[in-house]
Amino acid sequence: MRRISIRAIGVFAFATTPAFAGTFTITTLTNPNRYEPSTLTINVGDTVTFTNTSGFHNVVSDADSVTAFRCANGCDATGGNGDPSGPGWTADVTFPTAGTAPFHCEVHGLAMAGTITIVGTPPAPAISVDPTSLTGTADAGASVTTFFSIANSGDAVLDWSVDTATASCDSPEVVPWLAMDPGAGSVQPGDPTVNVAVGMDATGLDAGVYEADVCVHSNDPVNDPLTLPVTFTVTVPDLIFGDGFDP
Repeated sequence: MRRISIRAIGVFAFATTPAFAGTFTITTLTNPNRYEPSTLTINVGDTVTFTNTSGFHNVVSDADSVTAFRCANGCDATGGNGDPSGPGWTADVTFPTAGTAPFHCEVHGLAMAGTITIVGTPPAPAISVDPTSLTGTADAGASVTTFFSIANSGDAVLDWSVDTATASCDSPEVVPWLAMDPGAGSVQPGDPTVNVAVGMDATGLDAGVYEADVCVHSNDPVNDPLTLPVTFTVTVPDLIFGDGFDP
C-alpha cells in the first residue's frame, strides 16, 4: 500500500458593498419615457427589481450584457412573459457575474435605455480541515477512532463529502480498513465546525503500518479535493500481559 506523502424600494438606488446580496429598484417613467435611475452600480449576486409605474414598456438586455434577460410580467427565462405591457408589472433579475448589463425597452429602443454595472466576485465557500493528517494504532483484530473537523470561512454554503483512496484523491477507491461518519454534509457561513469520525479497523490485518488517504471533496472552487494522509499502525497483542501473567 502507498505512503501518502432589485428590492430596496425607492426612486434612486446607490451602490454599496454589502456583506450579503442586496436588492435595488429601477422604475419606468413617462414624459419622457425613461428608466429611473438609468445607471446603477451593484455587487455580484445582487438583484434588481424593475417596476413599471406608467406607460407600455418592457426591459430587455442588450446583446453584450453579461446577464441576458427579457422581462415585464416576470422574465421569459423564468417562466414569465417579457412582452411589453402596461403599468403594474414587476420583474426581478439577479446578476451573478461582474461586468456591465446595458438594457432598453423594445417599444422605445435606445431612447429608453440604461446600464447596470456589476462589481466584485460572487460569494463562495472556503473549506479548511484540522488536523491535516491522521494517525491511529490498534492491536490486530481491534479498531480505533480518531476525528478531524471541517470549517467554512467563506460567505456561501459549503457542501462536502468524503471518500478514500490509495493512490490519488482524483481516483477514489474503497480502503477496507477506513470508514467515515458522517460521509457528507453542509456548513453554513458562520456555523460551528463539523466533526468527522474516522474509524480504522485492524480486523483481518497483519501487524504492520498501513497508509491511505481520506479525501475531502467540496464546492470550494479553490481547495477541491483536500487530501488527508492516514497512517494506521497494527500491533501484535501482548497476550502474556493480557492474561495477567507478570513474571
